[in-house]
Amino acid sequence: MSNPSFLAELSDQFWKTFEAQPMNVFDIFDENTRPKAPPIPGATPAHRAAGKKLAMIHGMHLSALDETQAMMERVVAGEHQVGDLAEQINSMKLMGNYRQFGNLCGRECQFLDFHHTSEDNEIFPVIYANGGEGLKRVIARLVKEHSVVHELLERLATNVSDLLAQPGPGTFARTQETFTLLSRVVRSHFDYEQTELEEALGFYAVPF
Repeated sequence: MSNPSFLAELSDQFWKTFEAQPMNVFDIFDENTRPKAPPIPGATPAHRAAGKKLAMIHGMHLSALDETQAMMERVVAGEHQVGDLAEQINSMKLMGNYRQFGNLCGRECQFLDFHHTSEDNEIFPVIYANGGEGLKRVIARLVKEHSVVHELLERLATNVSDLLAQPGPGTFARTQETFTLLSRVVRSHFDYEQTELEEALGFYAVPF
């Protein structure tokens, strides 16, 4: 299953036969529309334990989101300090904080995009090819959610570029708004994905 040429061929077949339909970002939070993976006959605790690796990978991304969130809160707290001298000193610090927040956002954008690209090309095609109809519905939903995350990452990348070029309350607020929504979406998506794929990842020996 780890043969690169086999994975490439499987990925090509997957994307030729699968087309994600447009999805509204707020639809992600509707749990009633998320298909559930049926139990896989023959799956063992060892398979489920192997599948937990995805949750560990997700945990690293969530830690990065937490770090960026903390940086964002420090920027917000600094904006509300009063006093002429404090304002002058804080304005210089804010410039650095704006840039640091922007850099953290930009870095996590790249990491998340790489993570989802790996899933799209290596994980989803294997499960889709081997799983039953229930798992196929889960994969279809996950691909739709990936498209939403990708759109938010692109929007955040644009916001970050603007913020780094012109640090200030306006560009920060736009970046903050996009980041906050992305964080909510990613946390919900990760929880759904790692829960529904845990058994399949180990059972089908998916490489990741």
